[in-house]
Amino acid sequence: MLAGSGVDSPLNSIGHGQALALAHALKTLIPHPLHRIVASHMIRTRETAEYFARHLNVPFELHADWREWHLGEWEGQSTLEFVDLLLGEGEPKMGESRRVFYARIEQAWQSVHSDTHPYLIVSHGAVWMALQDLLKIPRFKVSNCDLVRVESRDGCWRAEILKL
Repeated sequence: MLAGSGVDSPLNSIGHGQALALAHALKTLIPHPLHRIVASHMIRTRETAEYFARHLNVPFELHADWREWHLGEWEGQSTLEFVDLLLGEGEPKMGESRRVFYARIEQAWQSVHSDTHPYLIVSHGAVWMALQDLLKIPRFKVSNCDLVRVESRDGCWRAEILKL
């Protein structure tokens, strides 16, 4: 089911388990101390960020601009029916246009990015898709609670999933 910003649901029991497992693993997966955690203000990301902040003893901030894409009439529909539109050039009716969504994510990135202070962003799938496009990172799929390291090397952005 597509759950954009129009579906602000809490984590289910699986999500709580995933967030807790990743929270326990973060100290070994992230080699540098984090200065902050930035999260979407949506319930599911806020709950996830709370696990991370508690286990790392790092403050977290909520930022509305990191919220999921508002998918309008696509909200709650089968992912299989809309995946080509979501990943392609589709535009959700009664929702946020792709142009507006990407501009919001670009502004959110610029407002928190730091080359000198490591940080963690807790956000959503379509936000990751937008960041990949904006930073010219080849797209790859992430699952809930995947930890993705993003870094710039030689002027190019690269990303990889860090495995538990």
